[in-house]
Amino acid sequence: MSNQNTAAGMKKRLGIFCFYDHAGHADGYIEVLLKALQPYLTDLVVVANGKLDDESRTMFSQFTDQITVRENKGLDAAAYQQAMLSLGWDKLESYDEIICFNDTVMGPLYPFSELFDAMDSKNVDFWGITAHPRAKFGEETIPAHIQAYWHVYGKRLVSSDAFHQYWESMPVMTDYAEVTRKHEMRFTPYFEQRGFTWATYIDAEKYAGLSPYPLLFMPKQIIENDRCPIFKRRSFFVDYGAYFDKTAGQPGSELYDYIREHTDYDVNLIWDTLLRSFNLDDIRQAMHLDYVLPTKALNPRDGEVPSSVFIQHIYFMDLLDDTFHYLRSLPESTDLYITSTKDKIPQIRAYADEHGFTHPIEFIPVKNRGRDVSALFVAASGVVLSGKYEVVGFAHDKKSSQVGESGHDGTESQGFAYKLMENTLGSKDYVENVLTLFVQNPRLGLAAPTPPWHAIYFAHTIPHDWGANFAGTQKLMHDMLGLDVPMTEAKRTMSAIGSCYWFRVEALKPLFEYGWDYEDFLPEGKMGVDGSISHAIERATGYVAQSQGYYPAWILTDKYAAIELDSLLHASKIFMGTLGPYRWGDSLIENSRSSDARLSALQVFHDRALRTRVHNRLRGIAHKVILPLPKPLRDAAYNLAWGPVAIVRKLRSHK
Repeated sequence: MSNQNTAAGMKKRLGIFCFYDHAGHADGYIEVLLKALQPYLTDLVVVANGKLDDESRTMFSQFTDQITVRENKGLDAAAYQQAMLSLGWDKLESYDEIICFNDTVMGPLYPFSELFDAMDSKNVDFWGITAHPRAKFGEETIPAHIQAYWHVYGKRLVSSDAFHQYWESMPVMTDYAEVTRKHEMRFTPYFEQRGFTWATYIDAEKYAGLSPYPLLFMPKQIIENDRCPIFKRRSFFVDYGAYFDKTAGQPGSELYDYIREHTDYDVNLIWDTLLRSFNLDDIRQAMHLDYVLPTKALNPRDGEVPSSVFIQHIYFMDLLDDTFHYLRSLPESTDLYITSTKDKIPQIRAYADEHGFTHPIEFIPVKNRGRDVSALFVAASGVVLSGKYEVVGFAHDKKSSQVGESGHDGTESQGFAYKLMENTLGSKDYVENVLTLFVQNPRLGLAAPTPPWHAIYFAHTIPHDWGANFAGTQKLMHDMLGLDVPMTEAKRTMSAIGSCYWFRVEALKPLFEYGWDYEDFLPEGKMGVDGSISHAIERATGYVAQSQGYYPAWILTDKYAAIELDSLLHASKIFMGTLGPYRWGDSLIENSRSSDARLSALQVFHDRALRTRVHNRLRGIAHKVILPLPKPLRDAAYNLAWGPVAIVRKLRSHK
């Protein structure tokens, strides 16, 4: 348990580290954090809430033999409590300081020596890195308090009866909100009122007029200006509503860019933990994994262009003009394969020759079963897995028969095809910039156009784009491919909706190595609008990339980004306009909450009004039909009629 590396004259410190992971696995950033902290700790205790896998136990064993795995109850506060009470007060009072810290922070971005030197000079009884300033939220006043991811307790505090009593009497808390209120928000004022002094490394009052939580909402500023050594892992997957309600949405992406460009911290540690444990849609929003690329200029490229191939599936011969218009955007260095049925290949070859298309083409014949998906994953799988290419592009010509069948105009599906092709093969420079994107972002696994929001597609892509395909995609990922990543039907897929995209071969390799056959796909005419294996594969691409340690992103041409912005603003305007008087407040969240509350109240009113009308109608019928009956029959009729009503009332009362 003892650390032999503690420098002479340095404070004797005990670290109590609380760890939690749903799978019991400690990611690499934890080892980096503990290694950097090791010279400043005499002893370390690790408390794992829930479970701990063998690999992680071995990693922790580098730093300590005091490793406890406990039931996941009470969050980090209960873990610290158990560790301290197990060690006993005599042991704890032998240390100059006790550091209680957890795995919600990453770092260090700067040497911990700066932190400890600064805080040693303050001579206080307890301290932390950041604090929440005193603030008023509605009718509630939040006291100034040290944020509990990093609490340091000095000898005078640890030796006090008040400190002993605080931890010995702490109740078992059940959730994050309770721990925040009953421990984090309470601890600092509780001991301040008892005469103990405290401080933080980052001056909370400096940012009090801007944000009570600068570590989350202003991380770049406190890292750049105040040399804060740590940052919150949650910065990269926090619910985007939190960012959008308090900022312009920039904290997560701004933080990542600063770390990557201005520190020595390995950003792969960030990607490793995010992609293993968190939902893609949350990551994409917090980090803005959307790239707008020029169509008439080349972005700078650090490194060689990746070896690439483009695979185009052709089905509609009347769309050859459009198809070859976009194929002219391919660089000479990108190989081209075209998949189609045997009877169409001569016509396609003749068209290319007649129209002066000089890019070399290799043709792959396909069966007319499974459309574009089988063309890629069956017919062209050998090309993808050949080892010749790092990056693959894929597109197909597109018409949507269901648009016409549902009474909508063909321009609606034509717009979807336009969006796909413009943002896959928008121009020669654009395609070069897509390839550069893969060079500059080694964890990028898939780059696809955004889903269609317009016309008939709106209801199928907002708020999410699963359709009837969640169960099928889940079965594909878990049962067929044996891959496990966070998936939920409540959030969008972050996959290539429309099946036109660029991808890194390593990112989607499990999909190609599965060994698909044409018989795995439905024949032409039986696929339907949704629910087939083809639709599941379409929605699985982003998750497969995630399982391999890569992230998916959306790509747009600079030209189409203007269209996208106006389309989404228009959608927001239309929806907010329909709320009329049932909205108030300034921010989107305030408007949303107010409209929900008022519409719910309105629904209750309508429900009551309906019940009143039904009751009056039934009472009139009873007066005319049942009342004249003899009393025994009348009583029986009333009991029979009121029985269902009584049951409904009883059920409602138990909701």
